[in-house]
Amino acid sequence: MGHLVFILTTLALLTGFFVLTVYETRRDLRFFGASRGRFDQKIARIEFIVEHVDFGAFFIEEAHRIAVRIGHDAAHLSLLIVRAAERLLTRVVRYFRSRHAVDATPRESARGYVKTLSDFKDRLKTTHPEISDI
Repeated sequence: MGHLVFILTTLALLTGFFVLTVYETRRDLRFFGASRGRFDQKIARIEFIVEHVDFGAFFIEEAHRIAVRIGHDAAHLSLLIVRAAERLLTRVVRYFRSRHAVDATPRESARGYVKTLSDFKDRLKTTHPEISDI
């Protein structure tokens, strides 16, 4: 039963198309002429594109453009990742340098120790004369 409905609907639409075509031809007018004219122009443009465009070259060019874009985006993303790692490492180095800068405050000069040691050696020389080999 469902098939019969589809067949009858198709036949009714086809008959209506032929009746409308004959009526328009006899009266020399078109129903919805402006919108049908615009539709005919669009169809003509699509037909021209299909006949004159090399779709193989077009698809190859588009694939190349997409590949270049993906490569550019990948390089940009990797550069962003490297810069983020650089900032992180810079902060870590700055942190460690600031910690060691506090520990590396100038200490007492070792000069006093060296002076005391030199004085001790001089006193030793004066109290113990050199022994000469005879």
